[in-house]
Amino acid sequence: MGPVGDAQLTDLAAATKVAEGGQGTVFRLTRPAGTLLKLYHREVAVLAVELARLIELPAREAVATRTAWPSGRVFDRGRCVGLLMPEAPDRFTTTIAGRRRLLELQFLLYPRRAMWAELPLPTDDERRVLAAGYVELFRELHRHDVVLGDVSMRNLLWTLSGGPGVFAIDCDGFRVAGRPPAVRPADTAGWVDPAGPREITLDTDRYKLALLTLRILLANHRVTPEDVRGHPLLHGRLGPPLALLAARAAIPGSRPTAECWLGALS
Repeated sequence: MGPVGDAQLTDLAAATKVAEGGQGTVFRLTRPAGTLLKLYHREVAVLAVELARLIELPAREAVATRTAWPSGRVFDRGRCVGLLMPEAPDRFTTTIAGRRRLLELQFLLYPRRAMWAELPLPTDDERRVLAAGYVELFRELHRHDVVLGDVSMRNLLWTLSGGPGVFAIDCDGFRVAGRPPAVRPADTAGWVDPAGPREITLDTDRYKLALLTLRILLANHRVTPEDVRGHPLLHGRLGPPLALLAARAAIPGSRPTAECWLGALS
């Protein structure tokens, strides 16, 4: 979905609530089909100018099929109160315990639970393909000087339906490197750069990319580059090229680019 421009909240079609998070509530609009409205909680500050900048970024074209990139701002009485975005394709959903669920990253990183018993999980080879898919997403964003900032198990989706594929939601936290985000993102616990609080940069993004890649390949929600550096068993499971990149990722300023990870994964 390309940019659709600004909309007034009162002009939008009827909507059905589908999710609620820390920043806002998500509704499915009856029209246009496949469009979601994210309505921010009243206390959330929105930089409307930065949201417009994000919507118009050239990076949107490069990742259009792999992200729920914001497509328009929503205003109410002169204040930006939300955004429009495409819904994740059906293949990134599943049914668990009779309820439709997004195929969130968490299903790849934790031991299988009883309620997930019938959920097909990827083979080792499929995990490499999924990891490469996320790396390619980071690569395209970084090529356009866009940083993701927050990485969590809830905003990255995956699928095996129709072949391994990946998709990102909650993209309003993305921003141009060096510029503020449209909406202040969370820094998800367990996905924080150990170098300490500082500006979100391509280097901090590369650390989170290392976490993401290693955790998918090792099916472990807690493993870090620092763990791999001193663990022969993990070295053996990853193989020398990936283990070397993990060691580099533990050093701020030396973290491998997405291109490096793609080379090792192939």
